[in-house]
Amino acid sequence: MSLDCFVTLCRILQTDYGLQPTLNVSIEESVAMFLRICGHNEVQRDVGLRFGRNQETVKRKFVEVLTAVKLLTCDYIKTPTSKELLRIPERLQLDQRYWPYFSGFVGAIDLVHVCVKVKPTLQGMYWNRHDRTSFNIMAICDVNMLFTYVRNGAPGSCHDTAVLAMAQQNDSEFPMPPEDKYYVVDSGYPNKKGFLAPYRSSRNRVVRYHMSQFTTNHPLRNKHELFNRWHASLRSVIERTFGVWKKKWRILCEFPRYNIEVQKRVVTTTMGLHNFIRISKFSYEDFAEAMGHTEITNTDVATDLADVEVAEVADGDFMTNIRENIVNMLWEDKNP
Repeated sequence: MSLDCFVTLCRILQTDYGLQPTLNVSIEESVAMFLRICGHNEVQRDVGLRFGRNQETVKRKFVEVLTAVKLLTCDYIKTPTSKELLRIPERLQLDQRYWPYFSGFVGAIDLVHVCVKVKPTLQGMYWNRHDRTSFNIMAICDVNMLFTYVRNGAPGSCHDTAVLAMAQQNDSEFPMPPEDKYYVVDSGYPNKKGFLAPYRSSRNRVVRYHMSQFTTNHPLRNKHELFNRWHASLRSVIERTFGVWKKKWRILCEFPRYNIEVQKRVVTTTMGLHNFIRISKFSYEDFAEAMGHTEITNTDVATDLADVEVAEVADGDFMTNIRENIVNMLWEDKNP
C-alpha cells in the first residue's frame, strides 16, 4: 500500500468510521499493525515486537481497526441496483474484443477457497477437495475488477452451484440481472436466464473452454470453441480480481490464526480494502498488471468438477438464444 493510500485510509477510518486514537497509540500505528497482520500474516507477538507493544494492545487494536474497516466495506462493496445494472460500462464498450458481442455483460461470478480454522467437530463440513478446511466464497466482480457482491462463509465442501442457489434463495439483496443482461459463469453452472455459461463437452463431442487449451498448436475447431475462447477471456476478470486480492492479503492464503468468525470478517474486510484501493486510484502495480493480462489464472479458484454438460433448466432456452446470437456475431467477425 502506498504512503498516500495509507494516509487517506487512516483519515477516512477516523472521520467516517469511528476509529479513534488513544493516549499512547495513534490511528496510524493501529492501522499499520492491522495491515502487518492481514498483509503479511504476522502473528500478534511479532507485530508487538516490531512496534514495541504488548500482545494485548496489538490484539485490541486489531479488533478496533477490523470493526472500522468492516463499516468501510459496507460503503465500498455496494450491491448494484437493477437500474445500475442497465448501464453499460465504458471499459466494456471500448474493448473491441468483447464489444458488441457481450453487450449484456454485467459481471463475472466465481468461487474461491480461503483457509479457515474450525473445531474438530466441524472439519468434515469445511473439508474441501484440496484436503484442507476452508470457506467457499462466492463473489461477483465488474469489468473494472471491483467486487460488487460477496457471499461469505459457505463451508468448503459446498459445491459452487449450491452456494449460488443459497445466495439467490436466501439473500434478498442478491443482484439478479435485468432482462437481456447476464453474468458470465464457468462450465460448472447451467446456462440459464441471467447466467451465461460456455458450451460444454458431452459424451459425443469435446468442446474446449479453458484458456490454456487454445494455443497456436491447437487452433479453434468450430464456432462453439470460438465463443468459449472469448467467453473465458472475459470471465477471467474474476480470476484476476481474486488473484490481486489474495496476493495483497497473505492472511487469506497461509495458515489461519483466527477463529471462524474473525476469519470470516477478515475475508469481507480485505475485499472492502481491495475496492478502496481500486476506487481511490492510488498507484498499485498489481492492478495494472492484471488489467493488462486477460489470461492470468488464479489457481485457488474453486474449479469445476468436470467440464461436461449439466442438466438444462426451464429457462435455459432464453439464454441459449442469447448465446447463439453471440456465437453467430463472433463467427462472422472473428472466424480465423
